[in-house]
Amino acid sequence: YMKNHCVENTAPACVSSEVMNRSTTGTGIARVMLWCLTAFMMLSTAVPAESLTAGRKTLRCGWYLWDPYQYTVLMHDIKHLTGLDVQLVKSVFEHAGYEVLYEEVSWKQHQLDIKEGRRDIAAGAFYNEDRASYAYYSTPYRTETDVLYVRKPDAKRFSFSSTTELISLLDGHSVRLGIIDGFYYGPELMNYIHDPANASRIIRVGNDVANFENLLDDKIDAFVIDRLVGATLAWRHGWQRRVVEIPQVVFSESIHVIFSKETTSPELVEQFNASLDQIRKDGRYNKIVREYLLPVLLGATAGQRWFFVVDIIGTIAFAVSGVLLAKKGHYSLFGALVLASLPAVGGGIMRDVLINRETPAVLTSPIYVLAIFITVLVGYIIFRIRPYGVDAKRALEPSFPVRISSNTAITFFDALGLAAFTVIGVIVAVENRCQPLLLWGPLLAALTGAGGGIIRDVIRADADNPGLKGTFYAEVALIWGFLLSIFLTWYANSLVYHPAHISFAVIGTMTGALLTRMIVYHLRIRSPMY
Repeated sequence: YMKNHCVENTAPACVSSEVMNRSTTGTGIARVMLWCLTAFMMLSTAVPAESLTAGRKTLRCGWYLWDPYQYTVLMHDIKHLTGLDVQLVKSVFEHAGYEVLYEEVSWKQHQLDIKEGRRDIAAGAFYNEDRASYAYYSTPYRTETDVLYVRKPDAKRFSFSSTTELISLLDGHSVRLGIIDGFYYGPELMNYIHDPANASRIIRVGNDVANFENLLDDKIDAFVIDRLVGATLAWRHGWQRRVVEIPQVVFSESIHVIFSKETTSPELVEQFNASLDQIRKDGRYNKIVREYLLPVLLGATAGQRWFFVVDIIGTIAFAVSGVLLAKKGHYSLFGALVLASLPAVGGGIMRDVLINRETPAVLTSPIYVLAIFITVLVGYIIFRIRPYGVDAKRALEPSFPVRISSNTAITFFDALGLAAFTVIGVIVAVENRCQPLLLWGPLLAALTGAGGGIIRDVIRADADNPGLKGTFYAEVALIWGFLLSIFLTWYANSLVYHPAHISFAVIGTMTGALLTRMIVYHLRIRSPMY
């Protein structure tokens, strides 16, 4: 009744009039209840906003698309908000006894809401004097580095060694620059952005996906973005071949949670800081970082073209070893296909079944199965045109893959495949949050690299089963998978993350596994138990 007849709760006279109209017909109890309601509403209008929020155990926060820090995932047709910042902030406040309520809102509006007291907190904020006038700052909870993204053909145009040089370059070439409305990009670049003379060349959008789309549609020439966000979006959307990051840092600084001075207090900030210190000490901070950042960094590396080429080469090499064994054992064409497929994709299937992966990796893309089919058909045609002789004496030696005349090249490609599959095994362990990583990383690496070959030899009824007896093969994947897992576990403790660091670790792991396997092959090193 009040909602329809009174303006919010600012007109107690309206209620009083209604009470008077009903006083002659209502009971005494009804009159008392109505007068109590009136008195309560009058008092509520006089209570300061600070006292209403002082005892509240929920905090209002906003979010916008900022992958991998804030984004949604679809689970059972329901969108769930997740991301590094979301989980970190929730975990810290839960430890302090608070619940965080999220609502989608642009960053610019989010800042206005913090200033006017409509929201309590915001994550992912750089420090600047304007924000400090209306918000309290937490201690830093991570670091952010901003870089420039451009189209690949334009990369040479954007060569600079400092932000000052970048601004001169933007001026000299009349560059159309994309930014997120309300973001802070450091004092130098903000002066350029706020200069009225540059207004026509500054294109403001609500999120980084829009910046990528504008860049690809030639609506802007460059945009500034957090390095991890850029790598994540380029990987997730398949833009890596069309855009490039200019490695020179535009701006880098610590990131904080900010608290509205209208609705929160310095005491709440101190609670947050103490809770943040605690989750760092008990390991929850590092666990969240591993769960959200490492899959992105590893996935972005594995999504690059060079890694895809190595992966395909390894798959073909494994398939070739199966084709050669099929020829040696006089298998049918289908038998050759089975022996080629098992080492190439069998280990991955076993791995995905073991960890209960929703969709096995081999089913997500037909490229690997097609590569195996083509390898088998090409091998069949070659054998039909020119029978391929196998050195029987060397073929009987217990090594893996089967030693045939002039097979050093095959062994090299097989070792390359083993190296790639070692990294993939660790990536899958990270993506599926298999803990502890030091255990499951090397185990899944060995299973991915050698599991299929072992099953193949079981099907061949090979009593010696070279993958399990004598040869030093799966051990290579175990060793290097373990070393990569150690690095990733250590890296999660760092506050500074760079996709290049993970790329170097992946390349180092693959190189080490490849060289180890080739040394083992040429020196004929056997397993210690052999």
